[in-house]
Amino acid sequence: YYKFEFVVMCTGKYGDVPRMPVFPPGKGPEVFKGTVMHSLDYCKLSEEETVELMRGRKVVVVGYKKSAIDLANECAQANQVKGGQPCTMLVRTLHWVVPSYSIWGLPFSMFYSTRLSQLFYERPNQGFFRSLLCRLMSPLVYRAGVSKFIESYLSWKLPLGKYGLTPDHPFVEDYASCQMAILPEAFFEMADRGLVRFQRASAGWCFSENGVVLNDGTKVEADLVFLATGFEGKDKLREVLPKPFRDLVVGKSSMMPLYRGTIHPLIPNMAFVGFVESVSNLHTSELRCRWLSGLLEGRFELPSVKAMMGHVAGEADAMRRTTRFYRRHCISTYSIHDSDGMCADLGSATLRKGNWIAELFAPYNNKDYKEQ
Repeated sequence: YYKFEFVVMCTGKYGDVPRMPVFPPGKGPEVFKGTVMHSLDYCKLSEEETVELMRGRKVVVVGYKKSAIDLANECAQANQVKGGQPCTMLVRTLHWVVPSYSIWGLPFSMFYSTRLSQLFYERPNQGFFRSLLCRLMSPLVYRAGVSKFIESYLSWKLPLGKYGLTPDHPFVEDYASCQMAILPEAFFEMADRGLVRFQRASAGWCFSENGVVLNDGTKVEADLVFLATGFEGKDKLREVLPKPFRDLVVGKSSMMPLYRGTIHPLIPNMAFVGFVESVSNLHTSELRCRWLSGLLEGRFELPSVKAMMGHVAGEADAMRRTTRFYRRHCISTYSIHDSDGMCADLGSATLRKGNWIAELFAPYNNKDYKEQ
């Protein structure tokens, strides 16, 4: 074996370990006469292999997030030929989808990536007056303000009502939990042509010999079922970590407790990069790498374990107050505050714009954190 003073885990949350649905005996994939494949295995195929796999076959895609939508779109494209079959998406939980980063002609970043816009959203370990401000502004920001404004555009731009795909929760809850998906071009045009169908499965589903059966008795025939059901990033870590630390991967909030999204307070001499999400995961991970480099160079010291655990608990509380999908470590609605903390630790400026007007109203992006 090899001995190191410090280990950085950059294995990421996605890939390697698929999340598989659990079924009662006699109702799982074993009874299905067709093919069952997780999106993880689908991604390993070449373009020619995917077309050959899906063309002319009755396909069911389980899921309604980015991987599921992309997979259904590719299935529809493969079946734009004589004898092609429609693809059915099995949708259990609805989420808001976005056709582009423009809302009523305005840049999307204007709504969530400026200091002024993030002022009204919950952030970790905020004081009494900020908490009061968030509670007072909640009806304006969440229901009658930004969220409703974006929802009105999406309901106008996309045929969500036509296909029964309008979520019953505010848009901000998907954004705050990093579950907003960008649609492939012309996705709903495929649906209008009958190449993509949507079947709600809110109460659950199981396999049958000839396809899938919803809990309400609805049957959907299939030759091929894709499981776009996500990944078990935490299980991947459990396989790598030594036994004393495996039970520490998940905290009370169901999230991995990471200070600055990088350091587990109870696992010494180890860091984790790529386990915190935002609207720009590459930017978020790059800032954490820079912060971690500063820590290892001795430019600052970590707080006490108690202080770090308190900070992590504050992030979980902020998520819980913002979205029902709080079991994901997502910093989208307080990303600037998060970056400010890392910049302060490094001794860098937290205010990165040239003047106070830009500081309040101009969106923050990766260029603002370019090293001089």
